[in-house]
Amino acid sequence: QTIALVGESGSGKSTVVQLLQRFYDPDSGEITLDGIEIRRFQLKWLRQHMELVSQDPVLFNDTIRANIAYGKDGDASEAEIIAADEQANAHKFVSGLGQGYDTMVGERGRCLCKIYLCNFNLW
Repeated sequence: QTIALVGESGSGKSTVVQLLQRFYDPDSGEITLDGIEIRRFQLKWLRQHMELVSQDPVLFNDTIRANIAYGKDGDASEAEIIAADEQANAHKFVSGLGQGYDTMVGERGRCLCKIYLCNFNLW
């Protein structure tokens, strides 16, 4: 199941996600999943079963391959990496790069941004 939190800036979306992923616990009351208090779940398990897609993505100073594989603790197969990239509609773009999935992204994606600036016919 996919659930989206949508709201104005400052309305508490990030706070809800941080509470669900137990970055901190509520000052009062409790949060339950299927009737079970959230603190009873192992933290690692809980976080492995939730995914956050932020409007401000974080890219690491590594290859495109490593950045995609990061979601599986770096243990993603080549097929999984390509499938994820295809789902993001980026496989054709990445495959067209000189080093493909081995292209370095650079700190916070700076190298990737340079690629975008040089390629006027992206889509």
